[in-house]
Amino acid sequence: MKCSSIILSAILMGSLAIFVRNIDANPILITFFRLFFGMLFIAPFVRNLEIKKPKIVFVVALMNLTTILFYIASIQMVEAATAALLLYMAPIYVIVILLFTGESIDRRSLLALPLGLLGLYLMLSPYGGISLGIAFGILSGLSYAVLFILMKRVREFMSSVHITFINLAIPSLALTPFVLLYSSEAIGVLTSNLYWILGLGLIPTALAFTIFSYGIKFCKTEKAPILALIEPVAAGIFGYYFFGEVLTLKQIAGASLISFSVAVAHSK
Repeated sequence: MKCSSIILSAILMGSLAIFVRNIDANPILITFFRLFFGMLFIAPFVRNLEIKKPKIVFVVALMNLTTILFYIASIQMVEAATAALLLYMAPIYVIVILLFTGESIDRRSLLALPLGLLGLYLMLSPYGGISLGIAFGILSGLSYAVLFILMKRVREFMSSVHITFINLAIPSLALTPFVLLYSSEAIGVLTSNLYWILGLGLIPTALAFTIFSYGIKFCKTEKAPILALIEPVAAGIFGYYFFGEVLTLKQIAGASLISFSVAVAHSK
């Protein structure tokens, strides 16, 4: 049942477009505000922070930064569900990596994977060619795949709260020089979008990341990204409700297949 936290975190992450679309700023500034305020929400719960393996922890934080940056850029250019689906090409990269490294893969995950990928194909079928938004989405998926694998390892020696704090703090520091360079713009964005920025830092970030970090410890490496495929479905629902983004029949069928693949992977 603890794998259910992966699904809950995915639903929370699916709400990201609601906040991103209501903040008029470039992807780097939005990424910084998401990370920085998420870190502030997590900071009061951090106790006795210790980094045992700094190299892998730093790489995880870097992958988290690139995933968020590319994903936000994609959300600004294509539909919320499409951006989320491109992010969740990650499972195929995870499975391929695990197959090459010789790690054992659960049979249910092997069954769920093609169902989920068929769902992804159906939802992406109305789009032709590779635009900049789709390219950013593909890059976010590649980063996310690496993040899934490394997060599993880091979770073995760090708590979910500590991992989340590091994943927010290090990228925030990395983006600080850019924010200082455009400080006047950053202050303007912050003052005019404060409530949206606070929501961005709390709901699809601090809460979602912590719940995700907690659940990934208890799920097989190849199962976690398949369970998290619920995020594109959630993003599609939010996109329809808040922005009037309507899915085609093929896309609805794809979303249904994704939901079914999640149920298959999550079954005992």
